[in-house]
Amino acid sequence: MNIESALTRYVDYSNKIELIKRDVALREGNFINAIIGPRRSGKTSLMLLYMKSLDVEKGNKVFINCEDIDFVGITVNDLSALEEAIYRIYKPDMAKDIYFFIDEVQTFPEWSRWLRTLFDERRYKIFITGSTSDLSLDKLPSELRGRAVNTLVLPFSFREYLRIKRIAPEEYMKIDETSKVVGALSEFLDFGGYPEITKTEDTVLKHTLLSELYATVIQRDLIEKYGIRKTAVFKAFVNSLFGSACRNVSIPSIISWFEMQGTKISSVTALNYLNNAQSAFLFFLIYPYSRKIKERTTKPKLYVSDSGILGLFDTGKGKKIENTVLVELIRRKENIYYYKAKSADVDFVLTKENVPFELIQVSYSINDPETYSRETNSLLEASEKLNCDSLTIVTFNEERNIERNGKNIRVLPAWKWLK
Repeated sequence: MNIESALTRYVDYSNKIELIKRDVALREGNFINAIIGPRRSGKTSLMLLYMKSLDVEKGNKVFINCEDIDFVGITVNDLSALEEAIYRIYKPDMAKDIYFFIDEVQTFPEWSRWLRTLFDERRYKIFITGSTSDLSLDKLPSELRGRAVNTLVLPFSFREYLRIKRIAPEEYMKIDETSKVVGALSEFLDFGGYPEITKTEDTVLKHTLLSELYATVIQRDLIEKYGIRKTAVFKAFVNSLFGSACRNVSIPSIISWFEMQGTKISSVTALNYLNNAQSAFLFFLIYPYSRKIKERTTKPKLYVSDSGILGLFDTGKGKKIENTVLVELIRRKENIYYYKAKSADVDFVLTKENVPFELIQVSYSINDPETYSRETNSLLEASEKLNCDSLTIVTFNEERNIERNGKNIRVLPAWKWLK
């Protein structure tokens, strides 16, 4: 272990690397700013972008990469020496705030107690990142409760993806300009928005990188973190969850499938595996909308945090569009449910103070009469039941207004809705 070497390596680090602007904003205040999200989704880059934007002395901007090889073997007793080394190397102006940026903080021993100690010194503005939900507000150690706020960073949105590709969609475009945007959407649905994936145009390499990323999350963020012993069973279980993408996930059904293969998994183990996978931001769950609180905790639908990872298991464009819409709604911090009745099935119900204000249906195309009837009838029935008249259908590349039963349904192409 060499603390000074690890610190020296990152002096003025934000000005040494190329950074891509994100549409995610960090807040500053009397709290610890915890930046959470999937591995390699751009959390560190967002931290460095903010660091670079600060109009303060270089010595008052301290960056620590907790996964640096020179920190291997660090102990609790070394943390005081680390703070002392910061003052020797950075020489901050003690009369002003010191901005402390700590990457992958959960890898340090007793990290939460260390942060609490730093926070209580009242001299630091603290920003931290983590690739598991350890930093989420509902899982923060007790010593940090009430002292932190979360910022969720997901892979690039389609808007950010277009910016990287230097494509600027306008309200009215020529056919060739629209085709370029639609082509970008198709690629985005297939390979997702992980920053590393967007850097190459080689589709084979994209697939390889996605596969390696997924394998790393399974191994490092899940198997190693939770000490999972039956690794083959765990991997098979997580892989099986992708079969429930954009559908209700049924733990009993998955358990039954494993039993038919000669493997027994208890309900407790299966639920733990699912919770583990969620902790690494692989999956999101949404629940049915109901005025009855008990019904809002049953029959969850499962979605994947990035369409590129979903594409490793399912190549269907329709499912990828629905999944991408859900992830975008999460980015927009919406309260999201789905609606299910005997003759109506609506993908997303958006609420404010538990009152629905928009219903969204997602379909690759509604040109087929049967699909048109199913999607519009579901929206209209749900509109009556939920007293909500803002109705939208998101498609791959169709746009029109539908007037039925005195109500208006907007049909929007995904590229326009996402931007």
